[in-house]
Amino acid sequence: MMLSQNLEEYRALLQSGESSERSAKILIEKSAGAYNQTNEPLYAGFLAVGQFFMAKHVFNPLKKMSYFNEGKIMLDNAVKLDPGNIEIRLMRLIAQEKSPRFLGYDQNISEDRKFLTAAYKNSSDGNLKLYIKNYLKL
Repeated sequence: MMLSQNLEEYRALLQSGESSERSAKILIEKSAGAYNQTNEPLYAGFLAVGQFFMAKHVFNPLKKMSYFNEGKIMLDNAVKLDPGNIEIRLMRLIAQEKSPRFLGYDQNISEDRKFLTAAYKNSSDGNLKLYIKNYLKL
């Protein structure tokens, strides 16, 4: 399993990756390496979010769709591999809520919100618990 300081680094990149192409690229690079080493679905989730961020940063419409679709497939797969992981479910919820509606990536929003509302209290990770509570405005 991962070290929490390592996790904090990934979370920091998640927070800056939306506005920083450099952070998005670092997130992709680090999480791809970690996923290839460990096969942990959580790293696939971080990698998927990096892909979504890159879709925002590139200008070529075909590249945008390519990054978006890769991220979507990877994130849904991470949820399938570890459906009880609240951090992966949070990533999918945020990705779906932030995706433009016309892309049609919004089918799990209510399911993920319900799951997170019920499950976040059981997390032993205080930072994650607080983040989810604030994100869901609980």
